[in-house]
Amino acid sequence: MNKGFLPGETFLDRSKVLAEQGPRLRELLAALPARLNELLARAVAVVRARFGGKISYASLPFEGVDWTPFDCISTDAGYRYAQVADRFPELIRAFVARGRALGKLVAITEFGCATYRGAADAGPRGGDVIAWDEATATPLGLKGEHARDEAEQASTLRELLEIFDAEGVDAAFAHVFAAYVLPHDPDEPRKDLDLASTGVVRVRKDGTWEPKEAFSMLAGHCGRRSSTSARS
Repeated sequence: MNKGFLPGETFLDRSKVLAEQGPRLRELLAALPARLNELLARAVAVVRARFGGKISYASLPFEGVDWTPFDCISTDAGYRYAQVADRFPELIRAFVARGRALGKLVAITEFGCATYRGAADAGPRGGDVIAWDEATATPLGLKGEHARDEAEQASTLRELLEIFDAEGVDAAFAHVFAAYVLPHDPDEPRKDLDLASTGVVRVRKDGTWEPKEAFSMLAGHCGRRSSTSARS
């Protein structure tokens, strides 16, 4: 998301670079860890001079982060999309084991699901059903027809949280509370951009919001965890 690590002036430009295959991408990714870890080491030093809490970095698998200066290892790879669904618990277990071996806390800093039927299989690419105006970076509408399915979104988040709990993850952050650029349109399904949103609330055109099923599920799950902690 930051300029300077990958070619491209905009996030969309840099995303296209990551979608490439071949020697150029391999060369770019090979050079990334050293440059990234140099920046992170300097950033941690600045943060620790001003902040007394735990520090982490929401990483992506290809970044090769050196976790030495951090208190917690973290990944945004908390999506159980179709290609990894059968081994997803194993992947989470391995990430937790890595953190424990380093003596660090473990966090999943991004997990979620869009709000249409079949979005769970798409995982982080659930938003690909949106057609974008590349010049203005604004959504134009939905590609094709998609059925709203708040129950699938809620059940997917619940199942992911159960996996994280079972594998010993210390903290997990749902993506995202609200997607304000993807408003809900109850009258025109093809313009109901909220279907592509991982937000746990629906954003109205006036900017206000109302909870989805996932919001209530998360509230209940967190409430149970708090009660269990208090009793124990």
